[in-house]
This record gives sequence, C-alpha cells and structure tokens, in this order.
Amino acid sequence: MSGQGMQISDKDLLQVCLNETKHLASSTNTYISETVNEQLRRDYMTILGDLYSQEQQLFNYMQQKGFYNVKNASPQDIAQAKNKFSGQSQQMR
Repeated sequence: MSGQGMQISDKDLLQVCLNETKHLASSTNTYISETVNEQLRRDYMTILGDLYSQEQQLFNYMQQKGFYNVKNASPQDIAQAKNKFSGQSQQMR
C-alpha cells in the first residue's frame, strides 16, 4: 500500500449528495404530513422547497458534467407510461 486512502470520484460523491438530498426530502415530506403544529408544518414546507431546489441544482450539475444521462422519451414511451398509470388509477377507484 502506498499510504493513500481510498479515492472517491467526483461522480460518486455527487451521487451520494443527490441520494442524501432525495432521502432528506422524503423524510421531510413525512414530517409535514405528521406534524400537528401549523407553524412547524410551514417551516418544514419551506425546508422541503429548499431541498427540492438543491436536488435540482445537483441534478443539473451532474447532467452538465455527463454524470447523469437521461434519454428523451419517445412519443411511444410516453404513451406506454400514460396507459400504464391511467390503468392503475382506475383500478384504485
């Protein structure tokens, strides 16, 4: 061993940050739905908005760096997703 610790890539570090931000947003959403105090609920909603903003900034940065590639959906893909989810919503009624 050369004495150096394990190296973590920028991509891996950003992915961890994005995943943690998603987890925090999910947890904060739960806090909002389970909070009785209205002022605390509003505070959590403000925090959630900030988390969504941070998540979007991380996602955009990762896309710019080529770390997070998203393919554009074709009209056929969109139609398939629409049919899949519209069928599920009708089953829930």
